[in-house]
Amino acid sequence: MITKPISIPINLLGPGSQPERSVANTIGVPDIVDTFRQPYTPEVANKATAEKCRQFFIDLYEEMRLWNMDSGDAGPAFAMNGYDKDTLALINQMLGEGEVAIRISIPNETFDEIRIQESIFVGVWRVCYYRDGQQIADQLEVSAIPSCVAEAAYVTSQPDLHPVEFGPEAMNSPAIIAELKEALKAWEPGAPAFTINLSHLPMSAEDHKVIEAAVGAGAVQMMSRGFGNCRISSTDVRHVWKVQYLNNAPARLMILNTLVVAGLPEEAVAASEDLADSAVRIKELIEWVTKSWELSPVEVK
Repeated sequence: MITKPISIPINLLGPGSQPERSVANTIGVPDIVDTFRQPYTPEVANKATAEKCRQFFIDLYEEMRLWNMDSGDAGPAFAMNGYDKDTLALINQMLGEGEVAIRISIPNETFDEIRIQESIFVGVWRVCYYRDGQQIADQLEVSAIPSCVAEAAYVTSQPDLHPVEFGPEAMNSPAIIAELKEALKAWEPGAPAFTINLSHLPMSAEDHKVIEAAVGAGAVQMMSRGFGNCRISSTDVRHVWKVQYLNNAPARLMILNTLVVAGLPEEAVAASEDLADSAVRIKELIEWVTKSWELSPVEVK
């Protein structure tokens, strides 16, 4: 009897036995959120330094408590140049670094750059003035955003868009320029921000060149790190800002690109609720360092 071989399909299992699956290429989304953390309390050998550091935060808290955070007026400010090296170093460690950093290029007779760093307490800013790379002034300001930001953006800009020519490849830039012109005419202090979302429009390379030429580059650059990164830049046109969102991937891909007509973009400004919360946290810090450094008891309202 002749038998035919039976063909039985064999399915292999294990690594390398299966075809590789295609991987979708997606834009990474933010996966890290910065949250408030009390600063690490270092060991302090010099009680006098610890007392001066605590007194600074007591004065800061009292000024914030008395300030009307909803008034729109400038908040308390403190000159930091007068503190000795050890006390200033301890204050700096307690303030830490928050989410927002700002750099302003504004050449004049006194200074040519302002570097601003928010502390871990929202709305509490370190504002340092520089001339030829050397620090000439150092102060701490409490505000929704330091007043020098809006002032610098205003004095270094012009009221109108730069004239531009539209090439044959321009698609949406003529309409965007027209919208910007109308928004600038209509804008007035206190008016809601007007936003153009460039990410949702088909844009040619020519369109981007036209818009860049029309608005130019401004003096103020801000970076806010939170759930992702927000980059805010003033332009050469008064009240026109670039607000761009980037993801947390190493390549820092842009996920949202907008033009905003406003006095200041709301993304840059601390809310009064955040300022009130910062005052509470500073009070907690005072109580914390009093106990940790074994300082004499002090009462804060």
